[in-house]
Amino acid sequence: MVLETYKNVTGIKFGLLSPHEIRKMSVVEIRTADTYDEDGLPIPTGLMDSRLGTLEPRQRCATCGNTATSCPGHFGHIEFAVPIIHIGFVKYIQELLTITCRECGRILIPTDKVEEFQNRMEQLKKAFGEVSKDFFDSIKKEARKRSECPHCGSTQYRIELIKPTSFYEYQKDGGVTRLDPSIIRSRLERIPDEDLKLLGYDPSLARPEWAILQVLPVPPVYVRPSITLETGIRSED
Repeated sequence: MVLETYKNVTGIKFGLLSPHEIRKMSVVEIRTADTYDEDGLPIPTGLMDSRLGTLEPRQRCATCGNTATSCPGHFGHIEFAVPIIHIGFVKYIQELLTITCRECGRILIPTDKVEEFQNRMEQLKKAFGEVSKDFFDSIKKEARKRSECPHCGSTQYRIELIKPTSFYEYQKDGGVTRLDPSIIRSRLERIPDEDLKLLGYDPSLARPEWAILQVLPVPPVYVRPSITLETGIRSED
């Protein structure tokens, strides 16, 4: 006899999947955009690879061995040749590039001030259970004031976002550098977890460099089924 247990849901947290998590949950790397061969069978390493699940009643999933009625479906992944900026996070990427050091990755606030903000944040958590957005905004405002890193002494340059996803850095001598996704990702990787917490991020759920995509999850076939037209031809959405 199986006993059912119940728990109260006290909250939901949303985050980003890390490249490691995407690869870990994947059962196959998708390498071709094709779906079915001439016989109507899924092409291996294609977008309808049989390891992602099956839609046909008599076929079995190549991963779990179950039929379409009991197979839960499985994720695959696509490896990008070069990193790609996730357009949904460009605003946050620009903000982080502006308030953290371009060399060492530290927040542009002196150490004594950082410790002061950390102590204040802990006090707010103990008193109210959470920290308000206004508190984090005040820290970001403080960091924007500095054109030199108080930790390593590096000069900071103005960052401009040209929509949708192009970033440019303007040096004081008039030079302009385009920041490609690889450069941006390396800068975001240098930001310490403790500094991210001061900016309102939970690094265990969402590191900022994860917004620069290196790998893309491919959902199971059940959430993107084929549509068979009257002519018998399959149509993929």
